[in-house]
Amino acid sequence: MTEREFLQIHRNNMELTSLQAKYDKIVGGSLILGKEISGMPYVGRAFDASMSKTEERMDIETQYSSLYYQNQLLINKARDYIAELPDMTLRMILTLKYINGMMTYDVAAAIGISEKMCQRILKVHFSNVF
Repeated sequence: MTEREFLQIHRNNMELTSLQAKYDKIVGGSLILGKEISGMPYVGRAFDASMSKTEERMDIETQYSSLYYQNQLLINKARDYIAELPDMTLRMILTLKYINGMMTYDVAAAIGISEKMCQRILKVHFSNVF
């Protein structure tokens, strides 16, 4: 497993978050909320482009599903790779940083080493393996 593949997991997670936000905006924005006057809903001259929003929503759902599947494959590959490593510290660093998406200083604090040591461990690992 290359460092590029590990980084791709993080990029995919960021893109999934972005797609989710777009989806939520479309789904929440497609409803017409009118004022109630005398118990009757009032909409006025509202225009709802629900068909174009529906198409956009479906496109986002398709993109999300595809990216989610690809990311799950990468995560499973990463977990298998990490499980084979003999060093527990390296396994923890790789899992926290790349699969859980934590920053290097957070990873270092979580496992009780300095940030510089964490960076050094990663650098040595990726330069020796590849």
